Amino acid sequence: MKKHCLALLLGAALAAPAVAGSSKFIPTFLVYYGGGPKLVAGDEHKLARYDLIDIDRYRYNQIGADTWSAVKALNPGVQIYLYQMGPEAQSYMDNLPVVSLYGLGRYDVSRGHAMGSLNGNNPGLFLLDGNGQRIYNKAYSNVSQGTYWHLMDFGSSAYQQYWLTGIKADIVDQPWVADGVFVDNCLATAAAGGYSASPPKYSTLAAWSSAMNVFTNAVTSGLHAYGQKIWCNKGDTWSVEGVAAWLELDNGATPPDMLLEEGAFAVKWGNGATQFFPEERWRRQIDVMGAMKNTSVAMLSHTDLFEGGSGTDNWGLPVSFGQTLWYALGSFLLGKNDQLGNAYFTFVDGGGYNKILWFEEYDRLDLGKAMGAYRVINVAGVNVYWREFEKGYVYVNPTATAVASIALPQASRLLTRATLASLVDALPIVTTIALPGHHASFLLKTT
Repeated sequence: MKKHCLALLLGAALAAPAVAGSSKFIPTFLVYYGGGPKLVAGDEHKLARYDLIDIDRYRYNQIGADTWSAVKALNPGVQIYLYQMGPEAQSYMDNLPVVSLYGLGRYDVSRGHAMGSLNGNNPGLFLLDGNGQRIYNKAYSNVSQGTYWHLMDFGSSAYQQYWLTGIKADIVDQPWVADGVFVDNCLATAAAGGYSASPPKYSTLAAWSSAMNVFTNAVTSGLHAYGQKIWCNKGDTWSVEGVAAWLELDNGATPPDMLLEEGAFAVKWGNGATQFFPEERWRRQIDVMGAMKNTSVAMLSHTDLFEGGSGTDNWGLPVSFGQTLWYALGSFLLGKNDQLGNAYFTFVDGGGYNKILWFEEYDRLDLGKAMGAYRVINVAGVNVYWREFEKGYVYVNPTATAVASIALPQASRLLTRATLASLVDALPIVTTIALPGHHASFLLKTT
């Protein structure tokens, strides 16, 4: 019934644009938002290194008259997505110009929307708590100032229609239109949103997940009909429920082009400079990457540390920036499907999404094609995960327990961050390695 209503609104949907896979050993993406410096001439060379870019639309005219064209002139294959909040609506954007919006911007003004404003004409689209109060995102709302990110009824066809019509006017029909739209907070579970209350309408995990996937399917169909791709921030791949929600979308009739895990493998959330997930949760994130066949995956890892920094992790152990980066990279390489080329990686330091970060590893690490799926060996009661590639091996210890010695399949040359640029013949040859807790090792075959 909901799909039928949207078909009437949009007309016959066009064939979904496909996201091209990447043949790089480490396909990369960038998240660059408003807190970062203004783009200037020369930044197009930095941006063109990435396969995917998630960015604000107002960056469009910061490099000449068309930032997107400047980047694509250097890398025609780069895919640019413009940020847009999905199931939430901010109450304070009515006076912003369209190019500066990152939400619907129609709280008390319609901006010509046929359905009118949200607050004035569509109060039924706001999700309410058990006391009849509008639910809001606690992290991004300021109750004392009366500014809110309200949670909308994302499962209703009326809100889906309202959202799609607004996005067509604000992005698709504008000069800054790019390859697609990045839709934030298409969350697998309500708990991930940090809301003021759980909506009674979607009070169970199953009800929330089903409604959010209905929203995702609807906006995917709608954006595809406009010739736009879609990249949704989904999250929760560490949980059983989250993985189920991802696979439901991937196996559905209208899979989105891309899903984002904003907290992959190692994160700055919670206690410690870096938080490492327990092995069981970490492994779910690895496994879901290989399970996705129709939707690409973007895995984002982060830490509170900066390059060269160190601290204490959530297990009470010493942790460094380089350790966290290599652990996240190793985890990604264990799970990526390099036959489909549908997995992308990025790593963010303590500064957040306000800089164009590039690491030497993205250029210099290349072990070739995977020779199969990852394997697990148990060493003194510790599970160590490893994967063979054409030119080397990746080993990851996802536990807090150090492993003193792991026998390698063959003599190999051990890489470190300090020796990435060294001549191969200068690298030490080893037949065993030690692997501390929450570390990864990269090795080159000798033959």
